[in-house]
Amino acid sequence: MRYDVIVLGSGIAGLTFALEAAAHKKVLVLCKAALQETNTAYAQGGIAAVLGTIDSFEQHVQDTLEAGAGLCDETAVQFMVEQAPESIKWLQQQQVKFDSGADETIALGLEGGHSQHRIVHVKDHTGLSIQQALSRAALQHPNITVFEYHLGLDLLTQTIADEKVCCGVQVLDLKTGNYKTIFANATVLATGGSGQVFCHTTNPTIATGDGLAMAARAGAKIRNMEFFQFHPTALYDPTSEDTFLISEALRGAGAELVLPAGDTFMHRYHPLGSLAPRDVVARAVYEQMQLHNSPCLFLDARHLGKALLQQKFPSIYNRCQTIAIDPTIDLIPVVPAAHYQCGGIQTDLQGQTTIAGLYAIGEVACTGVHGANRLASNSLLEGVVFARSAAAHFQTIVQPKCFADFDSIVYHRLNEEQDAAINHLKSELQLLLWRQAGIVRTPEGLAGALDKLEVLRYKLERLHTFSVAWQEVQNLLTVAELILVAAKHRKKSVGGHFVQSTQALAAVC
Repeated sequence: MRYDVIVLGSGIAGLTFALEAAAHKKVLVLCKAALQETNTAYAQGGIAAVLGTIDSFEQHVQDTLEAGAGLCDETAVQFMVEQAPESIKWLQQQQVKFDSGADETIALGLEGGHSQHRIVHVKDHTGLSIQQALSRAALQHPNITVFEYHLGLDLLTQTIADEKVCCGVQVLDLKTGNYKTIFANATVLATGGSGQVFCHTTNPTIATGDGLAMAARAGAKIRNMEFFQFHPTALYDPTSEDTFLISEALRGAGAELVLPAGDTFMHRYHPLGSLAPRDVVARAVYEQMQLHNSPCLFLDARHLGKALLQQKFPSIYNRCQTIAIDPTIDLIPVVPAAHYQCGGIQTDLQGQTTIAGLYAIGEVACTGVHGANRLASNSLLEGVVFARSAAAHFQTIVQPKCFADFDSIVYHRLNEEQDAAINHLKSELQLLLWRQAGIVRTPEGLAGALDKLEVLRYKLERLHTFSVAWQEVQNLLTVAELILVAAKHRKKSVGGHFVQSTQALAAVC
């Protein structure tokens, strides 16, 4: 099969690119699961954009640079911020219905690290509303073909005139088990993040770093993988295998982080208190949990009232009710969880990677806008801005076509014993990364984790088989190595990478 362009991933970045490129090209969108099962669909808070009269591009840029701990690419940040208002208009054209205020203008919320109200939202399910609107538009577009339940295996590359070129992708049809080779003039990785490398994550089960691992194996440049953002407020529910996010917008509306006894504490760590940047808040929560020997801390939203909670945060209110928590009279139990991959495949402002014909957009990409720590609600914005930029660039170029033959992969289903062994390996890996490369890291822990990683890789290779589970664990091992090596080489704490001596960590714990 051959298409003008293949897009792997159907979140906000992938579908934005597809819709923009489909004006003149034939686009194939490959989804690992159902079209609407993406990280985007789980995003609650909103999209940051300068729309208020007292706000400015300069303030949004400065807030982003401060959150990124001085390691952002300022040119990329400026580009993203200036494109934000137009991106909101584009989403409205795709029938995304953002909340409005009393004067019928777009309502603007506040989140941690922002100096102004600039969060455009749809109650507390912004990502889901965007996902639904873009999915409808993509399914109705005559130039867009969607293949659901197709897993990308490896990129097809060839050297042409001394330059490595991406020619397409090898994929597996998860429903039939059939292997496919698909060629294209350009391939776009919009596969999201890799939160499943940790045992506690807000990411869905599909977030196994597939696109990142594929790009790394193909030789694309990867950067900033030591910077993983841990969200400080995931709902603490030991009875559930899923981790539900408690949006930062709830703190923006006035909810406060408190200790088990109900006392506030964030003012000891940062002048912005509970609305400090996420890396600061996550470490503070983690430290206080250790000091109080508590499995969780709490959010106090009781003073906000039932009417406001039900109107602005219906998803959070209803989820709390399912575990017998009434946010109007009870404290909400919360814990930190792996949330957002700040590093990724290195790209320029047009989404181009270091391999010709290969683009990366959304969370899988490292555009430089996040630096060491992502500012709240810049992620959906980044997805739209750089996807549109990449689509515009793609329209202007002619990629060389590849003619090489590529070997097929034989698909083998696992028996129950092998399946159990792979799931056990995955759990071992997730626990290893959480303990040694999680919120707090030590030099000894990082070095030891790299050694253990080789043991896990050897165990996986000994199975001598291939399956979806096997592929996902292989991808997670690749992601884990990228995180551990990058973290080991960065000696000083910055943003989402916090290094502490073993002695100091023991004193806290």
